[in-house]
Amino acid sequence: MAPTTLPKSVIDAQSKGITVLELTGDNEEKYYFQKPGTADINRFIATATKGKAAQAARNLVIEMAIAPTSEELSAEFQAQPGRMVALNSALQGAVGMNEDFATKKL
Repeated sequence: MAPTTLPKSVIDAQSKGITVLELTGDNEEKYYFQKPGTADINRFIATATKGKAAQAARNLVIEMAIAPTSEELSAEFQAQPGRMVALNSALQGAVGMNEDFATKKL
């Protein structure tokens, strides 16, 4: 299998020192995002706690998008609205928001 050529926007982001995450869907389609930082997650939480969870999720995905572009993703979400939720979950997982912990009383 030949190596995949990265989109120019991904190479440009990496050259600027941006940490890029590659997310691969069940259909093998690849998505490239900037890894969310503390400020991004704080903004996500602030929006979500105002009762706007869907907007918070969409904003995180759109703001972190490298390839496809945010415009291309917005169009894709019209046809596949659940994809936004899946991509958001993957981005949250990349920064530890979906971790499970075992708890025991001492």
